[in-house]
Amino acid sequence: MKILFLCQYFPPEMGAPAARTHEHARHWAQQGHDVTVVCGIPNHPNGIVPEQYRGTPLYRETIDGIRVLRCWLYATPNKGVLLRSLSFATFMFSAIFFAVVAAPKCDVVVATSPQLLCGLAGYIVAFLKRRPFVLEVRDLWPRQIVDLGVVKNKWVIRLLTGIEMFLYRRAKGIVTVAEATTGEIASRGVPLKKLHTITNGIDEEFFTPQNRMVHLRELGAWGESIVVMYVGTHGLSQGLSTILETADLLRSNPNIRFVFVGSGAEREMLIEKAREMYLDNVDFLPMQPKEKMPECYAAADICLVPLKKRAVFLYNIPSKIFEIMACARPIVLGVEGQAKEVVEEAGAGITVEPENPKAFAEAITRLAEDEDLRCDYGEQGRAFAITHYSRRQKAEKYLNCLQEILDRTK
Repeated sequence: MKILFLCQYFPPEMGAPAARTHEHARHWAQQGHDVTVVCGIPNHPNGIVPEQYRGTPLYRETIDGIRVLRCWLYATPNKGVLLRSLSFATFMFSAIFFAVVAAPKCDVVVATSPQLLCGLAGYIVAFLKRRPFVLEVRDLWPRQIVDLGVVKNKWVIRLLTGIEMFLYRRAKGIVTVAEATTGEIASRGVPLKKLHTITNGIDEEFFTPQNRMVHLRELGAWGESIVVMYVGTHGLSQGLSTILETADLLRSNPNIRFVFVGSGAEREMLIEKAREMYLDNVDFLPMQPKEKMPECYAAADICLVPLKKRAVFLYNIPSKIFEIMACARPIVLGVEGQAKEVVEEAGAGITVEPENPKAFAEAITRLAEDEDLRCDYGEQGRAFAITHYSRRQKAEKYLNCLQEILDRTK
């Protein structure tokens, strides 16, 4: 199969979209398929383009057997609606142009959303190449950015909703990452035969358990403290101020230390807030390269997965859940809906009400005082992740889905 995949983010950029696309595409290439990824010049999340990618509108390279076409876009930090919108729009136009003139012939065009303009670019490329278009829906846009208050203008919301429904109608197939998302899209009149659910997964050979006394714990001078860690984006969706309030509630326990690892639009605000609250039990570490992720999780005794209490997050399953489970660490999950169901079914941790510092504090205290419980949750999570969320299995299912769509559209 010749697969053309549009995704604005791709390694060395971090985050779920980049990891999911790379790991699926890598497996497809290993199976002998011809895979081309059209993505943006690396700059996420700080807006800084590495030296090697500067000065050219198109940078070509091969990664793990994948043909990668990196297009120019307006690089900007992951904050501010106007500049991020400009980044999305410039990627759309750049991706359309280079996918048409520089990408080889393909059998199918896949584009991943969010953001929606990437999906629109995929549709236009598929139309011009006269090939089936498949839309991957990772998060429900515009609903998510409306629920978070990022976009309030009714005309912009109407425009984005129009693009969303246009893509649903025009796509020959729609791939979601959660059954709840599939159900929501189906409720809008999209035929079920077009919908396929392929959840996120993990590379269980990369994300493996390690001894907690790793180099990172040494660097942090955490010793035998119970390290409660959040790894990931420090953005609007996560509601990390709740975790600072939790740290405040637990400041009297000298054995518990909170560690934030990552970057994002709210990182500086969180650092300043921790300073204002005189939280001497909180550390902030910069974003770590992907190869350091297993060590980060190993250094943690308890891993946090919070999101804000919003209806749209009932459909989300944060991909870091599977990474944490594969590394055999217990989770305290502050997310409702399908993510809660996954963690409870796996027996991988404790679920609490989102944005409830007291509930987080109680769960953390319980785990901090019971090493056996932490081990049980970790082992159960690892076993569940390997059985149900192997990235290799998901990549194969995706291939079968694409082949089914191709067969149906011949």
